Amino acid sequence: MRTPDLLRLSSILGLIFMRLTGLSWRVRYVRSMPGRAGRDRNRPSFFVLWHGRQLPFIHTYRNKGVAVLISQNRDGQYATNVLHSMGFQTVRGSSSKGGLKAIRDMSALLRKGIDCAITPDGPRGPAESVKSGLAHISRLGNRPLVPMGSSGWPAIRFSSWDSFILPLPFARVPIVEGRPIPPMKREDDPQHWTERVETELNRVTACADLLASPFAMFFSSILRILGAFLHPLASIALLLRPVRERKERKGYVQWTRCRPVWLHGSSLGELNGLLPYAEYLKRNGIPVWITCFTPSGRSFIERMGLEGSYIPLDTHCYAERFIRRIKPRAFILAETEIWPNTILKALESGIPCMMINARLSAKSLRGYRFLGSLPASMLSCFTGILTRSDEDRNRFLSMGIDKRIISTSGDSKMLADHGDPPPQWRTAMNTDKPVLVAGSTRYGEEEAILKATESAGYFPVIVPRHLGRIDEVWDLMVRMGFSPVKWSELTASHSKTLDFDSVLVDVHGVLAQMYGTGDAAFVGGTLVPIGGHNVLEPVMRGVPLIVGPYHGSYTGIVDKLIVSGIAHIASSYEEIADVLNKLFNDPWKRENVKIVFDRMKGNVLDDFKALIRRSGIIETDTGR
Repeated sequence: MRTPDLLRLSSILGLIFMRLTGLSWRVRYVRSMPGRAGRDRNRPSFFVLWHGRQLPFIHTYRNKGVAVLISQNRDGQYATNVLHSMGFQTVRGSSSKGGLKAIRDMSALLRKGIDCAITPDGPRGPAESVKSGLAHISRLGNRPLVPMGSSGWPAIRFSSWDSFILPLPFARVPIVEGRPIPPMKREDDPQHWTERVETELNRVTACADLLASPFAMFFSSILRILGAFLHPLASIALLLRPVRERKERKGYVQWTRCRPVWLHGSSLGELNGLLPYAEYLKRNGIPVWITCFTPSGRSFIERMGLEGSYIPLDTHCYAERFIRRIKPRAFILAETEIWPNTILKALESGIPCMMINARLSAKSLRGYRFLGSLPASMLSCFTGILTRSDEDRNRFLSMGIDKRIISTSGDSKMLADHGDPPPQWRTAMNTDKPVLVAGSTRYGEEEAILKATESAGYFPVIVPRHLGRIDEVWDLMVRMGFSPVKWSELTASHSKTLDFDSVLVDVHGVLAQMYGTGDAAFVGGTLVPIGGHNVLEPVMRGVPLIVGPYHGSYTGIVDKLIVSGIAHIASSYEEIADVLNKLFNDPWKRENVKIVFDRMKGNVLDDFKALIRRSGIIETDTGR
């Protein structure tokens, strides 16, 4: 009995298997434009996808004449036979054999207007690592790359080097089409271009895995049902809000210009951290749309003359309406603003998502773990996550997020410079003593600050966190024997006509500049277990810093400042007084503080620029 020639039979067997299995799949094609890339848009395309994710692509692009690069070994011949039976063309060659000829042949096909496809990490890996041949084909063929991601559930995942995925019959099979990437030019940096391709391929592949995950889709359905259930209640609650807010919370916004980058910060602090990035994007000709959650944030957006609105309430219909109206080219969130329905809708719409100033407390981490793998799967679809500290980065990693997209950058609030204070501010204090500015102080901290300044011979300037405590702090200062003056009164009068030995700031919006009047600074919320406030504002003005033992989300930054000799930790008024005495006897020059700060600031901006470069935001959208 003759042994069947499997090589010859592979064509018919492969065709039968692919047609029967593929026709049973529940395919979901995710794209941000009508029609599929390639012939459907009447524009030749160069498809790229990771090795091991080919089967869904073979099924959905059958009989379209796409030319696929296949290796010259025996396994490649099996694949060639199957592809020919499915209506594909093939070009034979790989990085290990026949590579130069394959590059020339594929480039020629692309120039002729024929769609081509390649797995840039094949034929033997390393997995999910782009090889150099892709850049040469792209440049010579002069066609944009279309990254493709696919997944399936239920599916068999083989233990091969590429973790090959075989979706089972009747599996859910999502296919995600990424943003086209312009072909590499001679003047382009090959490493930067390759990083962008890998980033986009990883993003669309992670999105496909998310959309295939039964657990993620279950929670997505629950969120959608919950949103629909709460929709009437939200509509009733919005009746009590102003008309503009009511419309914007429902996603009704007006935007007539080209596609903006959507930046979101919940409140005033997060918005301040977004402003430098917004300015950077606008300088590069990219419009921005800024959203917030709080009324104070909305007033800030309006006061700064920025285009923006409230973020829509986190329901599927409101998020869909908002995204459909502004058509963002990217979505950048500040800190840990995770709105599940909104993020899922953005991902499903093919919008690259990023997170900057990312922070994650131990408490928040425990809360996210109740949602299982959904937060990790969702955030793994992001183009990048820039954390404020290594501690935050480690917490994100412990959630199971892809480590390739997470890096420690710092806090962009250090880029938002409010400028030096007017010279007359220090003159108005009318003192020869060194000045300590204590900002954002909380209950229980002012007494320690006042005792320390009295002991060390400093002039205290107290800026309470909440203006509702002004009378309380005033009474404390008087009881302790001080003769304070309120800042509003001091700036309205001639200081020489007043008798005072301390200042109590009773107005909003001056703290960031007020630090510049000091010879030292104390940041509140750190002596008591609040978690601390912005430690970057005094350093920005070149002022050495004193903090208590509680730093909260600023722990990583405080540690860096301590190593640089800029920050000092004190747990009691005696320790604060000791630090003040040391600073008086051996003062830091402001220029030295600013040198360290400028180095940190440069790193933060460089990391953001690298993230934007990998996402392709700055470049012209090809085919969009």
